[in-house]
Amino acid sequence: MSLGKDLASIRKSQNLTLEDIQNAIKIPLDTIKSIEDESIFTDPSMNKTYVRSFVRSYAKVLKLNDDDVVMALDEVEAGMYSGSLVSGKENIDEYRQPYSPSKPEEKAPETSSTEPVESKPAQKPETEPPKEANKAEPIAPPEINTVNWADMGRKFTTAGKSSKVWLAISFFFIIALLATCIYIFWDDISSVINQNFSANQEQTTSQQSNQEIIIPTPVDSSAIAGESEAPSDSDTQNQSQSTAPNEPIILGDTLTVTVYAAYGQLEPVRITSDLNWRTNPFWVEDGAAYNFDFRDTLLVRGQYSRMLLLFNGHIIENPRQNYFDTAFNSIMITRSVLDQPRYLAPAPDEFPLEIGPPDSTVYRIRY
Repeated sequence: MSLGKDLASIRKSQNLTLEDIQNAIKIPLDTIKSIEDESIFTDPSMNKTYVRSFVRSYAKVLKLNDDDVVMALDEVEAGMYSGSLVSGKENIDEYRQPYSPSKPEEKAPETSSTEPVESKPAQKPETEPPKEANKAEPIAPPEINTVNWADMGRKFTTAGKSSKVWLAISFFFIIALLATCIYIFWDDISSVINQNFSANQEQTTSQQSNQEIIIPTPVDSSAIAGESEAPSDSDTQNQSQSTAPNEPIILGDTLTVTVYAAYGQLEPVRITSDLNWRTNPFWVEDGAAYNFDFRDTLLVRGQYSRMLLLFNGHIIENPRQNYFDTAFNSIMITRSVLDQPRYLAPAPDEFPLEIGPPDSTVYRIRY
């Protein structure tokens, strides 16, 4: 038994194809196939968190119970999976049968057995005479109760409760006071934080300046001739645009999306590329742009109102409304999103928005 085969059998029973699953969850087709043949569980390059998320998203399309899927994943990781995703579902259906009326009938003899207990009130008068006898005894024991320890205990407990209440009130008062101070002096605090952050960022950028590669503009690439270095995939893509301005480009093995801080500093923007499936934060200054390479999937999370996503010189329209994936809490840009005529067309001669093109463009993830 294998989890991938069970998912595939359920998918086929619902008359769904692999393409239907891909269109629903926006995961590469190769990843979906690796789930069904279970090669994804043995791939050392795949992060377990992403594997579990992929499988749960796949199972969500099949309308499976998420708790059952999580239990099945735990069994797969422990090497103990025995088809619980399918057999467990059948057992649940058998367990949820109509309630049998035999159980209430079993309670009937219990009620009949309790009927003789009604004779117990008749015995209470027998126990009452000993109490009257105790009343006739000397009044020495009541003198001990004159201390009224119960009342004293209540005084202590009420005092303890009142002290706890005052402690809670003082605690919330201190929190409110701190929040008020932070609100009043937030401008000064934020300015100091921004100054320290900008100083640290300048140091890091100066250290990494030798490693950063700036993308040449189409004008510079056309003016340069006789270079002997072997171009990368993204360079050949730019060269194909410059050499054939009237023809659409062809997507290569590696794609490049530009994150443009068009409306303010991104602090930070978090990028995940399928080249290594690592999520890295990047602080992008206002007016700057960073390029990120990927094969099939790129995840972008940050201040969406401050950024623009560009591909081949074109603005990707409404990425948050059109391509936001709740499973990853990020915008998911895939190869299928970019493989459209409006993005494959030659880059426009002028930037389509009044805000203008980026002041500088820097590569951040490139292989």
